[in-house]
Amino acid sequence: MRTCVNPVVASLLALLLGACAAMPDHMADEHLKPLPVPAMPEAMNAHTANGSIWQPGTNVTLFEDTRAHRVGDLITVLIQENANATKSTNTTINKSDSVSAGLSSLFGVAPTLGAYSPSIGATSAQKFGGNGATAQSNTFTTTLQATVVQVMSNGNLEISGQKEVMLNGGHEFVRVVGVVRAADVSPQNTVSSTQIANARVEYSGNGSVYAAAKVPWLTGFFLSLWPF
Repeated sequence: MRTCVNPVVASLLALLLGACAAMPDHMADEHLKPLPVPAMPEAMNAHTANGSIWQPGTNVTLFEDTRAHRVGDLITVLIQENANATKSTNTTINKSDSVSAGLSSLFGVAPTLGAYSPSIGATSAQKFGGNGATAQSNTFTTTLQATVVQVMSNGNLEISGQKEVMLNGGHEFVRVVGVVRAADVSPQNTVSSTQIANARVEYSGNGSVYAAAKVPWLTGFFLSLWPF
């Protein structure tokens, strides 16, 4: 039994499928939701009435530094990463060999084989030269708010922060995690990325722009097998 499909219906289905494929993941009228907070501030416990106006654990601070020092506080991270690397190598190898042997006389008579004399000689020469050079330079500058997720016993602060930017070509992500010394936090509550220990700074993205610059999987497979 054969079933015929109306060409008009098939064309409409193709157009609908194409529209669904071209529809972006995030619509413009979609409500934006904030990214999850790495760590919530500690809850302020109820204090007993002891007649004191200022109670410990509250946010009212008269003589306390306003720089981040508790879990949930925010620190402005100034990401300023500059990396430059240069490497060069030069190799030269020369080798030459010469071997000769002959029979000049046998019992006082010079032996001959027709017009040739019985002598052997060999000469070889080898030469190899190789040059290589590589240079790489990377610059990454931005500003990001990070949250204190843990206060260590020695006063160091473990921070974590991320930022997502949605553009027409896709999404871009900026993430940073690491450990900061409390003394390195400036009075403006900022810290440079060069002062973060065990730092992990990530700048990545997805979308059509990044997909266009990516090598297709089949091409990458053949490139991995190509010996030259």
